Amino acid sequence: MKTDKEISTEALRRASVNRKEKNARKQGLYTVLSIAASLVVIVGFAMLLPHFPDAIVSETTDTTSAVMLANSNTGGYVLIGLLGLILGAATTLFITRRKK
Repeated sequence: MKTDKEISTEALRRASVNRKEKNARKQGLYTVLSIAASLVVIVGFAMLLPHFPDAIVSETTDTTSAVMLANSNTGGYVLIGLLGLILGAATTLFITRRKK
């Protein structure tokens, strides 16, 4: 037969294990949701990519690199790449901060 002290110690240990498992599940959910949100934003902007050259119309005829990017599809690809990099970094920071 176990003593009251042994029973209470075992109950506290099980409560601690349950709390850790719950936090691990919550962390996994936050990770999946943040990655999914980033992918949705990137894919959404990528779907709008064909419309960017029409929206970004340069009125100057200078051949600087910024005007060349604005007058071609390259600007949209650069924008999507930068957006992907920023969202990836934000997701990584969010996940690492949540683990602490």
